[in-house]
Amino acid sequence: MTDIPQNLEKDGAYTGDTGFSPKRDSDVEFKKVEKQCLEFYPKGELTKLRKRRWYWEIETKDIINVADFCFNKLGCRFSIASGTDTPRGFTILYHFSLDRIGLIINIRVTLPHDNPEVDSLTSLGRGFEWIEREMLELLGIKFKGLDDTRHLLLPEDSPPDYHPLRRPHG
Repeated sequence: MTDIPQNLEKDGAYTGDTGFSPKRDSDVEFKKVEKQCLEFYPKGELTKLRKRRWYWEIETKDIINVADFCFNKLGCRFSIASGTDTPRGFTILYHFSLDRIGLIINIRVTLPHDNPEVDSLTSLGRGFEWIEREMLELLGIKFKGLDDTRHLLLPEDSPPDYHPLRRPHG
């Protein structure tokens, strides 16, 4: 029988009982990622809420490029996305995890109430389909390029303009 190594993840993300990892706790690694983000998309607003949770406000039209950058340049994985109806519009947060340093990058786009539409990220991977279908159904956000628009939660005979998470603003 083979011994299981103390560190099961690559690049020092977790080291078992000690809870310490030079890469995971290194300010140098966080600064490196911050620099990469700002160089890639300088017009975005990067807010560091805490050391390990960042919010990156971007223009809606750039979502595919920024998500692709997170996947293919930074090495993030997609965790989930969340949509909210706010007084200023629909906000979508795409939550990406950079596991090797324990960082969550939340990419934020805001869509107008009168035309809540954004490019689908399904061109980057099928893992986006389910959550985009859910936001379409519950908030009425249209995802350009999303092929499967079947209901997930509501009955099939629900009215097409019924979106239970929409809120009245005014």
